[in-house]
Amino acid sequence: MNNRRLLTARLAVMAAAATCGPGLLTACAQQPQGGSVAASVPSQPVAPVRESGYRLVKNWDFKTLIRDDAALRKEFFTRYIFANGTLDHVNDEWSRYRDNNNHVFTDTGLSLVARAPGELKPGKVESGMLRSRWSGQYGVYEIRMKAPPGRGTWPAFWLNPQDQTWPPEIDVVEIVNNGDGGTRRSFHFLHGVGTKNAKQRVSRLDAQKTYVPGTDFAEQFHVFSVEWTPDSVRHYVDGVLVTDRDYLWVHNDGRDAGAAHVLVNLAIGGNWPGPPNAASMPASLEIDYIRVWQR
Repeated sequence: MNNRRLLTARLAVMAAAATCGPGLLTACAQQPQGGSVAASVPSQPVAPVRESGYRLVKNWDFKTLIRDDAALRKEFFTRYIFANGTLDHVNDEWSRYRDNNNHVFTDTGLSLVARAPGELKPGKVESGMLRSRWSGQYGVYEIRMKAPPGRGTWPAFWLNPQDQTWPPEIDVVEIVNNGDGGTRRSFHFLHGVGTKNAKQRVSRLDAQKTYVPGTDFAEQFHVFSVEWTPDSVRHYVDGVLVTDRDYLWVHNDGRDAGAAHVLVNLAIGGNWPGPPNAASMPASLEIDYIRVWQR
């Protein structure tokens, strides 16, 4: 994640038997040649498009399949993998990942909820995160989510090596200070030596290296996806190809980094968004589904 380049900062989706391509390949989005991209935002999950070779291997659907805490715990941990699976924060975040009603099921799916039970100050905000028990390498990874608005909010959907050695890292999406000061952008980063001298074939990022969708991430659900191959990563937002870059999933010494687990978290505060304010609390990251397709 941005500003997670230091190892110290890091310390260090019920499979379905179907052949289908990712929702990211739908024709639901418009793709202008420059500037902001005006995507048509799906009000329902994007219908997968048939594409030879892709098979749905994980379908974490929080409206129909995973509807209680017991089912959630069978598929996910709620802490980082480091410190024997107990690490509850990184990056000087104000939030600590807890299980005090921070994973709430609603009509729209699962909400990761951040709140300050007492005084709003560093270390006293409780929030939610998911780390998948499943891990895999390559494929299409997709989430349909609605981000919280406000200063200090930092939701992310990303992939990290299961072997606990960082980098590499693939950030499918990060949204920082959404709507605060008119900021409505998403970030799509790749980390590690695998980016060295990498060719970028497509980029819809602005001068700040962000994607501007033309809509508010807090007002509607949006679909964020990556297609990850042995030598490239393509980022999509609502079906729009945002970036297409060369990328090798390797550690700093050149070793293949192996399988990756899936993470979704709602960080509050920290070295990138800065401190939250009272108007940002409570905050909720709403998740409809997370899906993975592989060949």
